[in-house]
Amino acid sequence: MNLTSIFFIFNASLYTSLFASLFVSLNAENTIRNSNLPSCRNCVFYKPLANRDFSCILSECEKFGEKNILTNEIRNDLVKICRIDETKCGVKGKYFKEEKYIDLKIWKHSISKLNPLWIFTISTIFLQIYFILKK
Repeated sequence: MNLTSIFFIFNASLYTSLFASLFVSLNAENTIRNSNLPSCRNCVFYKPLANRDFSCILSECEKFGEKNILTNEIRNDLVKICRIDETKCGVKGKYFKEEKYIDLKIWKHSISKLNPLWIFTISTIFLQIYFILKK
């Protein structure tokens, strides 16, 4: 076997692997699993935990839960549990209802996470600006 034949075999296998990887990438419909399924954070039943990120995995679903008949307290199920359990929402999100004002819901949640002193300071500044502009 001479150097020319080794070079040809190497190039042939290289082109074959490049062609195979290109073929696989062109035929892959969805590389991200569940990308076509609805997200809980965009649902009207989604209730983010206070003082946590809006998309926290410990958030609750207001559609499912349990009521304590003595205290009248309702404990909602975690969204992760609801999406695993097919008798509830399941992987496909069968009870999903889209939140029309998701940006407002996220904004309200981020405002509620703020320190009360910070909220007081901001509202005081706005009141001062209001009274200055009113004069």
